[in-house]
Amino acid sequence: MAPTPAANGLYSPGVGELLLIRHGQASYGEADYDRLSPRGVEQAHALGAYLAAARIDTLYAGPLRRQQQTAQHATEAAATASVRLPEVVTLAGLAEYPAFEMLKHLVPRLVAIDPRFADLERAPTPRLLDDAFHAVLTRWASDEWAVEGLERAGAFAARVRDALDGVIRAARSGARVACITSAGPIGVAVALVFGLDPARAIRTSIVIRNASITELRFRSRGFEWDPDHLSLVTFNTTGHLPAALHTER
Repeated sequence: MAPTPAANGLYSPGVGELLLIRHGQASYGEADYDRLSPRGVEQAHALGAYLAAARIDTLYAGPLRRQQQTAQHATEAAATASVRLPEVVTLAGLAEYPAFEMLKHLVPRLVAIDPRFADLERAPTPRLLDDAFHAVLTRWASDEWAVEGLERAGAFAARVRDALDGVIRAARSGARVACITSAGPIGVAVALVFGLDPARAIRTSIVIRNASITELRFRSRGFEWDPDHLSLVTFNTTGHLPAALHTER
C-alpha cells in the first residue's frame, strides 16, 4: 500500500515529514548508465501522480542525471493533474556513492583473489556481475578495501548526513519535504535513524527499489541528526507503482 499523505492538522505543528525517494530505473548494463530507461520514465510518471496528491512543500534532487530526470518526469506528470510541484532544488549531498569508479578499480583485485570471478573478464553474466558488485560493495562498506582519491564509506555516510541535516534545518515547522536520491543515501538515512554503522547502511541499500518511498518524521527543527528526533514510518514502499514497474535494478 502506498503511504497516504497526511491531512493537515493530523500531526502536532512541529512534526515534519521527509520522503526519501529512489530514482527511477536507470539504464543498467548499458555504457551510458546514468539516464532513465523507458521503464524508469514510467516509474517517474507514477511517482509524479503520487506527489501531486502529497502536497509537497519542498522538492530536492541529487545532481546525477537519473535523479534529475526522475524529478523532471515526476514534475511533468504532476502538471497533467493540474498540480505544480515545487521547483527542484539540487543538492550535491544526495548523490550516490561512486559505484562505477569503485568497480573499475576493485573488480580486478576481486578476480585476483577469488577464482569464482575469473569469468568476469571473458564471459560475464548478469548474475556474476551482481555477485561481484555485492562482494566489492561489502568490502568497501566495511572499509576493508579503499581506492586512493575515491570517497570512502564513512565519508559517504557523513556527506549524506550533512545533506539531510541541511534539509531538515531548512524545513519550516510541519513541512512535508521530498528528496529524490539513490539507494545508498536512503540506506544511510535509515541506518542513522537506528544508530547503525555505514556498513549496515550500505547493506540496507541493496534491497531498495526504484521509485520507492521511504518516509521519516522529524519532531523539531534546528538539531543535529539524532535518532531521538526521528522516526521511520515506512520503508521501500511501492504501492504507488503497478506491479509491472517494481524493479531493483
